[in-house]
Amino acid sequence: MAKIIVALDYTNPLDALEMAARLRDVVDGFKINHALWSQSVYIKDYTKDNELFIDCKLWDTPNTVKQVLQKIVDKGATMTTICTHNNTAVFEAVQPFAEQIKLLGVTYLTSWHGQERAELFKDTVQVMWRENIDRIVPYGFKGMICSPQDIDTMSFAKNNKLLKVCPGIQYESQNTGQTRTNTPTEAVQLGADYLVIGRSITQADDPIEVTNRIRKELDMLEPDYYVRNYPDGFSKEWRDSGRTETQD
Repeated sequence: MAKIIVALDYTNPLDALEMAARLRDVVDGFKINHALWSQSVYIKDYTKDNELFIDCKLWDTPNTVKQVLQKIVDKGATMTTICTHNNTAVFEAVQPFAEQIKLLGVTYLTSWHGQERAELFKDTVQVMWRENIDRIVPYGFKGMICSPQDIDTMSFAKNNKLLKVCPGIQYESQNTGQTRTNTPTEAVQLGADYLVIGRSITQADDPIEVTNRIRKELDMLEPDYYVRNYPDGFSKEWRDSGRTETQD
């Protein structure tokens, strides 16, 4: 099943820590950015053996990226982002970290619409993904940040077995910070491995209940869902009537 990472997009550290404490037993990890850099060690305490995703989208000189990445590793992060527009020297500098942390490439933000992408990249979207993915694969990158809508076009890259880590996920709410959005179910059907969900969970009246509903919907997409939940099979009457679940 796809993993759920909750984006703690708070400016008040106490709010972030409170939400992490509430959700730590029902999600697969948390994402923070520069705003919670100083509090990352406390967020780590709430991740147990799950993911701590420190999202800094590093783009700088090789030495600077290497130094910041070392600090991210020291903070206990398990995932981080590096811009694919860095030069080759940066990728060479970060390659030794590939066994310590999941390196994720960032090329095309989910907050950009198609025209904005076209202004930055003159090539087609397929060529953009192929060139950027092929640049990072030799250096041990484990995944790529992408919209679920991009996953099909990413297949044009050679040896593209990267994890698909997908922000822009909204559930029963309007995510005003993103442009290219999908529901959790749509994202998984399109091939997402990780769902990065923010306000749909953190601003819900009951974040735990919403998370559990999302998990239930994702569980129903699993091929063995009915085998696990109905081990005795279906009655002949229900099969004959075309029903897909047993009576309570």
